[in-house]
Amino acid sequence: MGLIKKIVKSFVEGMFLRKCKLKILKLLDIGIRNLDEGIGILVRKIFYFIPEIEPKKIVFMTYKNDYTCNPKYIAEELIRQGLDYDLVWAVDKNSLKKKEQFPNQIRLVKRGSFEFFYEIASAKIWVDNALNFIWKPCPKKKEQIYLQTWHGSLGIKRIGETDVKNKRWLWSAKYCNQLTNYCISNSNFESNEVYRTTYWEKTPILLYGHARNDILVNASPKVISEVKEKVVQFFGLNENDKIVLYAPTFRDGDTIDCYNLDYCALIEALEKKFGGNWKVLSRFHFKNAKKGNNLNLDGQVYNATTYLDIQELILVADIGITDYSSWIYDFMLTRKPGFIFALDRELYENERGFYYSLDETPFPVAENNQELIEKILNFNIKNYVDDVERFLQDKGSVDDGHASERIVEKIKTIIEQ
Repeated sequence: MGLIKKIVKSFVEGMFLRKCKLKILKLLDIGIRNLDEGIGILVRKIFYFIPEIEPKKIVFMTYKNDYTCNPKYIAEELIRQGLDYDLVWAVDKNSLKKKEQFPNQIRLVKRGSFEFFYEIASAKIWVDNALNFIWKPCPKKKEQIYLQTWHGSLGIKRIGETDVKNKRWLWSAKYCNQLTNYCISNSNFESNEVYRTTYWEKTPILLYGHARNDILVNASPKVISEVKEKVVQFFGLNENDKIVLYAPTFRDGDTIDCYNLDYCALIEALEKKFGGNWKVLSRFHFKNAKKGNNLNLDGQVYNATTYLDIQELILVADIGITDYSSWIYDFMLTRKPGFIFALDRELYENERGFYYSLDETPFPVAENNQELIEKILNFNIKNYVDDVERFLQDKGSVDDGHASERIVEKIKTIIEQ
């Protein structure tokens, strides 16, 4: 009995020592990382006084480091107009492997490298769609202009101090407020209910519309056909396949239980209601993109998480389904049917919060698979389009397909000054 006690005591003491060692190592790791971060900030502050501003240089960044969202469509308008500007795009090592996605007129620089900080320090204009220029704090000269284009629009998710749980994100958002010269908005709602009530209380707002939505409003039949062919080839679809895009947002707890969509029942309902042969493009948020690899693919459901530009998927999708992601509020500009599938509606509303009720949107709302099927089978396109028109008017939407032109005119004015 005494031997057993000694063994147990030795084991417990060993566990205690190991836990102590782990805690010490963890504290040391945090201390080293904080020291490294502090040194990095100090070096960047000193470095930023060295290069002179190049008046025609523009640096673009997106939260995925890819050629996408508002920065993409602003860059394309600059290129279309043949402007003699130096366009630089910050990418990660994965994007560097996909150089073909970028036009030849854009130079690439690896995010976080010495060259990256040099490009930022010498650029006249920064174009962002999130908090990218702030995430690794970068000093900004008075002569430099920071354009915040944001990646939401009429999105329903709240982003205020009491809504977002990520402390680093909150700190970055507050710092972004200090540096931003202009916020670009697509609606009175976004200007007054999102920008003004969160981190950009006094920042000048340009009510231009979002450049990424131009393609949804005024794309020519030729452009639509080209994008459809691109999507069909990427996923190996048939040209006549109908597409439903399912793209939910992430959860702070990193769970995907709330994505429990019955794909088979969905396809059956779509075929019954609308006819045709349907395929599902299921696209997870980039924060849990790896979990999209676990999808049960059966020739009818395709993992669309790695497709670079969701606006192209929106353009060619015949139907859109999400929970609380802002892309569906871009999708409504096409007037194509959209649905809300929100298994954890009450929980999400309590934890994150909405700017307005889901029931105020034009989209039929379902809180389980059976409800979604019923909403699809009973869908009325005329009533839906009427509701979309009322919603856009109520929110003061200005997306008319010419946002990128207005933004480029502003950029030209800044550079010419």
